[in-house]
Amino acid sequence: MDPFGAVVMAAGAGRRMGVRPKSLLLRGDEPLLLRQIRLLSLAGASAVVVVLGHHQEALRAVLQPTQARFPQLRWAVNPAPDDGPASSLCHGLAALPPSLQAIVVTLGDQPLLEADDFRAVLQAWHARASGIDLVVPSYQGQPGHPLVLGASVRAAIEHGRGATGVREWRRAHAGEVQTLTLDHGRCTTDIDTPDDVARLAREQGVALRWPTPVPGGGLGGGAPPPPRQPQG
Repeated sequence: MDPFGAVVMAAGAGRRMGVRPKSLLLRGDEPLLLRQIRLLSLAGASAVVVVLGHHQEALRAVLQPTQARFPQLRWAVNPAPDDGPASSLCHGLAALPPSLQAIVVTLGDQPLLEADDFRAVLQAWHARASGIDLVVPSYQGQPGHPLVLGASVRAAIEHGRGATGVREWRRAHAGEVQTLTLDHGRCTTDIDTPDDVARLAREQGVALRWPTPVPGGGLGGGAPPPPRQPQG
């Protein structure tokens, strides 16, 4: 396959998880964020940008020791992460080489993805019909990640400086979007609340736990604490 880049979205505050960095939850002994980077490396990513915002110091502390292992890794900081995912994606795209014709976008807190899931969307991208510039996986009608975007989508997001995101581009260019329909929910499973963690263990047999000490909090191990805020 041709070289592709990737953006991993990890700028959020994690307010529904007690204002803690969800992407540092451990599956086994591996933070979800590093798991995503490892899977992208296995799938052949030539450049991987992690977008930081909230909790950037805690995430940097995990990322920096891995640069020898993943030389294609770099990170970008969104100084206004509360402006939303389009803003973070814009910063991530700007940090990638401009020559890349395909960019995978995924979330830092997706616990079930495997390298084959990245390969599947890339395979769909390379087999796409003429005029398609966005491939989105879907399960039971729900769009998910990782998705693959091309030059037109990238240009629209970067030129919009965070005002235009993938969702807005999809709505305006429905004829240039290809849906990859899946028979599993790995691409639509991410972690937002303690209930999500409990459901993952109950339904999928996948246990997540916080590292000790917990970044952003004072507790260690076990299930995440109840959220401090009802929304966010």
